[in-house]
Amino acid sequence: MTTLHTGRLTLRPIRAADAGPLIELFADPELGRHHQDDLTDPDAVRRLVRRRLDDRGPAGTGDWVFELDGELVGIGHLRPSTELPGGVLECGWYLARVHWGSGLGEEAARAIVDHAHHALGAPAVFALVHEDNPRGRRFVERLGFHDIGSGHHCGAVHRVLVSLPEPGGVHHVELWVADLPSAEKSLGWLLTELGWREYQRWPRGVSWRHGGSYVVVEDSPDRRGDRHERTRPGLNHLALHVRDRAELDRITAAAPGHGWRLMFADRHPYAGGPDHVAAYLENDDGFEAEVVAGEHGL
Repeated sequence: MTTLHTGRLTLRPIRAADAGPLIELFADPELGRHHQDDLTDPDAVRRLVRRRLDDRGPAGTGDWVFELDGELVGIGHLRPSTELPGGVLECGWYLARVHWGSGLGEEAARAIVDHAHHALGAPAVFALVHEDNPRGRRFVERLGFHDIGSGHHCGAVHRVLVSLPEPGGVHHVELWVADLPSAEKSLGWLLTELGWREYQRWPRGVSWRHGGSYVVVEDSPDRRGDRHERTRPGLNHLALHVRDRAELDRITAAAPGHGWRLMFADRHPYAGGPDHVAAYLENDDGFEAEVVAGEHGL
């Protein structure tokens, strides 16, 4: 996990030694009023800390404690939901009541949600808010979450709210090529196989789109030279998401029939390191594409 920082807070990964300060935090019955366990019970808090320390979720997820000038004032989490389907990421937080209304809760919550969207690439983050907690619901709505309904979760009826990433990131990438039909055969095939769809077409170019981003391939009349050289300054390669290892293996097996060769074959699929599952492909025109499989594309 990564330590996060806001204007006033440090969010650091939870430690076993935090059990004592967290017992003091949850001694306030209002703080854990909507939790399914009685967190005013010190043993319940100790069990909670053990569960959090034993959790082995995806990289970058877990539990943080909130420190203000070295004092523990809250706790928050980001992890795959045990209540919602599909392995989606769920977030939540508790802040000492003395700091309610200070803006610290919003600082901490925004740091966690931004980490999910921008560092981990999560397409959605969910929050569950007890049906009898209108204050909590107003808080997450102020953060930009959208209420999508209610359901029976964690032993009670909860509102389900979702945060979606704000527009941003890469708008488009433009590649100039010397042979447009050859680029369509290789790059066009690969993008289409990965779920991209043709977006625009004109006499000397074509583009493919996925979500808010698109890739342009163009034989521009202003082009100089006849071959891409990826080791020179400029674009080295495109790195693209693939759903999982099985899909990566399918793409890798089919790629040679569409103008690609597998690079670093002796280290495939771990040429990028033991925790990075990917295929590195080069086409006949010298363009490299890295196809990455894994949780949230990491």
